[in-house]
This record gives sequence, structure tokens and C-alpha cells, in this order.
Amino acid sequence: MINIPKYQWYAIYTKANNEKKICENLREKNIECYLPLKKTLRQWSDRKKWIEEPLFRCYIFIKVSHIEFFNVLSNPGVIYYVSFGGKPQTIPENQIDNIKKMVAQEEKEIIVNYENIKKGTDCEVLVGPLKGLQGEIVRVCGQYRLLIRLVSMGISLHVNISKEEVKLIKKKKSQSNNNQKYGQALKRTTYRKSGMLVKN
Repeated sequence: MINIPKYQWYAIYTKANNEKKICENLREKNIECYLPLKKTLRQWSDRKKWIEEPLFRCYIFIKVSHIEFFNVLSNPGVIYYVSFGGKPQTIPENQIDNIKKMVAQEEKEIIVNYENIKKGTDCEVLVGPLKGLQGEIVRVCGQYRLLIRLVSMGISLHVNISKEEVKLIKKKKSQSNNNQKYGQALKRTTYRKSGMLVKN
């Protein structure tokens, strides 16, 4: 029986300001990758210009099987896979789709948060450019926000939203508790180019 390689999404940590170049190099090697970008207005002494910058500094998402897994680490600028308990963490396809949907819309400003935000109420967006996207509705600085939590990276994304735009979803307590425990115990483990483990 022929074993068909299983492709899954992972996050890799890279050298700063090298994200675009690394992504180009990986694509040249036929490795699927995703680098979310945001538009930022930069001010120079004589002009202003809109430029595209990585939404997550030093992070790139890649979709690989065991065949390409260690080849990624040999690429200049790649430092390690984002890991938990010494094991590189896969990222669900729907989370990547949610990020793509959030980045594609231009009506709402995306805020990237590296701090732990208290668990909100699970919800699904009913209208607008984010229709169908599932996340949490939380209250930040007196405003309601739609939040997507990337637990394996310790990062969350949120945008302004009204309660009228979403419907609440009830999830099993066990699933919610497992996600909370995982987030609290989160730690990163680096990988040398050779694939040897190096614990922080």
C-alpha cells in the first residue's frame, strides 16, 4: 500500500525583516507558505507611502508533510518551528482560512495582540465581509471585538464588531477547558538546523 503524505499547517519563527524573502525561497522549492500582510502608511521626510508589512513579525505559516519538514529548517533565515512540549504544533486549516478572511477585508482594522486576553463568548459572524467567520466576542476598552485566538503561537487577532453582527455559539465545557490549559502551559522549543532539539 502506498502511503500518501499528510500535509498540515505549521508556524515557523524567522529572522526579523526576512519574512518576505524566506517566503519567496520556500515557494521556489515548491513549499506552500502563507505570509499575512497588512498595509501601513510610512512617513518619510519628503513623502508618505503605503507599504505592505507582515501581520505577524517573524512568523510564516507553511503547509508540509514529513517529506519537506526538515528541508524547511535548512532555508536561510528560518530559526525553528513553533512547538509545545517539544513537539511542533499543527494549525487547523480553518484557522488559516479565518486569518485569510480577516486579512482580505479592508473595512475593519486588525489588531494583533501578544498578551493573554480573557476568554470571551464563542460566536459566528452573520453579516458583512467576515460573514461565516467563527471566533470569540470580547470586550476591550469598552468596545466589542471579534477575536481569533492562535493558541500555539500565543497570539490573537481582533477587530471591532457590534453584537448585532454575530450570533453566540455554545461549545462543550471540556473543549473550552482543554484550550485554556493548553494556552497556560504554552512554551516554545527551538530546533537546530540539524533537527536536534534545543529546549528554552
